[in-house]
Amino acid sequence: MTSAFASFIGNTDVVRRLSDYELQGMGAHAYLLIGPEHVGKRTIALQFATLATCPNVQDGDACGTCQSCGASARNAHPDIHVIERRDDKRSIVVEQAQEVARIATIRPYQSAVKVIVIVEAQALEVRAANLLLKTIEEPASDTRIVLTSSESDLVLPTIRSRCREIAFRAVRVQSIADALVQRGVAIDDASLIARLSAGRPGWAIRASNDPSFLAVRATHLDMLASVLSQRKYARLPLVDGLEDPRNLARTRETMANAFSTWIAWWRDVLVVRAGCSEFVAGIDRIDEVCGAAERLDVSAIVGAINRTGIAIAHLDDNVNPRLAAEGLVLDLPDFAPA
Repeated sequence: MTSAFASFIGNTDVVRRLSDYELQGMGAHAYLLIGPEHVGKRTIALQFATLATCPNVQDGDACGTCQSCGASARNAHPDIHVIERRDDKRSIVVEQAQEVARIATIRPYQSAVKVIVIVEAQALEVRAANLLLKTIEEPASDTRIVLTSSESDLVLPTIRSRCREIAFRAVRVQSIADALVQRGVAIDDASLIARLSAGRPGWAIRASNDPSFLAVRATHLDMLASVLSQRKYARLPLVDGLEDPRNLARTRETMANAFSTWIAWWRDVLVVRAGCSEFVAGIDRIDEVCGAAERLDVSAIVGAINRTGIAIAHLDDNVNPRLAAEGLVLDLPDFAPA
């Protein structure tokens, strides 16, 4: 494994295969990295770009000391181009695909090859995807295109068929916990974060570096507990805690984050109900989880998971977020005393 990939957590066989393709002259002009969000696809795509553009590869390692590696480390390499959704956009738009087409036609500035990384390729607008297809169909020998996506089926089939797919898997909990401890995280915190990460090292690293991650999760779970303990008529005011009247985009983001946290909690309830409590992720909430598992049957738990997923889909479909949240809290089970 090359030094460019040395700090990566998990999926070592996948990472090794990707680097060997390039170093042994068996590389493809386009790759599609598939795997769960925050499993490390973007990180590996950039580290692959560092390796591909390094002129001093020695014993299978990017040197890490040359001008090219230094520019890569500063995210300032003239031959590494990252295309992803802009902050104000929900999709990768045509103008960005046109930029990819332009980059593909020019010679590298500094290295022997140039690398174009397209993050979340499933977000390509239809016109943008069709334009990108033309670029991939007529590859230049000095160009590598690396796309990432959470699911291959979300990528235009004609693009997918012209890429070499590389699948990333969720990483073992213990591997993530060990890596966090090596980074200086306390053992108990590392264990909890690793379990909550659902096999996603990127999420785990961000959570360990930013205490607000777990604090926000706790707030969202406290709200869910309040919803479940209230009669339905008293639940609607609780939605205020998820709403920012001055920023609709922030409201959608907050709600989507909260609802994803709720789904993870309901998943733990289902696991306990099935008699597999050793697989609970949110071990810090085990008492609440067990209490819910005792109250509800499997169909009710699955119903809560599905209903919360529908609420997230409503947010993605631009449904009024307040209405999406109110509909959800009214449909969740009732734990209020009789």
